This record gives sequence, structure tokens and C-alpha cells, in this order.
Amino acid sequence: MPRKFSFPSIKAYNGTTDPDNHVAQYRQRMLTVALPKGSREATMCKGFGSTLTGPALQWYINLPSRSIASFAFLSNKFVEQFASSKDLEKTSDSLSEILQHRAEPLRGYIARFNQEKVAIPECSIPTAISAFNRACSPTETSTKS
Repeated sequence: MPRKFSFPSIKAYNGTTDPDNHVAQYRQRMLTVALPKGSREATMCKGFGSTLTGPALQWYINLPSRSIASFAFLSNKFVEQFASSKDLEKTSDSLSEILQHRAEPLRGYIARFNQEKVAIPECSIPTAISAFNRACSPTETSTKS
């Protein structure tokens, strides 16, 4: 590891949230650090433990010595270990479950709907519009027409 090196700060992972998100966040932060090409892989692997806490840190500590050949291998093992914490992949069908609450202002519903929509890969605009229109309360949509 380079001398006088400090890892970028990142929220510690404890095993209860999506491991893919943690790995992606770690990779992004480490891209901002200037590391010599020859030491990048080792630094990525060694530094990963500093972003873990609780059961996730215990898992990392218990890895057999010299069992990790690359960060890709480490991250695959990590995601595999904490797979039960992965977020369920959302589909366009998920949008039809987002209903406007009775007293919820249209602006609030739109914000909630959009937050869910951006989490759906390859969601078509016509599908989103259809789900949005079906889920709005009749009083809100009729007064806005």
C-alpha cells in the first residue's frame, strides 16, 4: 500500500443492505484515488475491510490467508455471502402498486412515483404513464384535467 495513503470515507457495511450497492460505492470512491497501477488491486482488496463492520467485517477477517486473487474475486465472494440482503429487482409491474394516498397531494405522489420509477431498469415511458394514471386518486386527476 502506498505510504501516507488514506482510504476515502464510505458508510460502513454491516451485512443488512444490498451488497452490490456497497461494492459499487467502494469502487467509485477508490477510482478517485491516485494509485500506482501495480498496487491498485492489492490496495482495493486490503482496503475493502475498512469499509465493513459487524458480521460483514467478521466475514472478511475470517477469509483464509492468500485466498483472494483479485478484487473482482473478493467482491463476487462478498456479494455471494450477503446475497440474502440484496434488494429485489423492481419491474414495471411494481409501478402499479404505488398508489396515491387519500389525502396525499399530487406533488407528493409524483415524487414517490418518480423515486420508484428511476429504480426500475429499462422502464418504458408509456408503461410508466399508464401506471401513474391508473394509480392517481380520481379526485386529483379530475381536478387537474
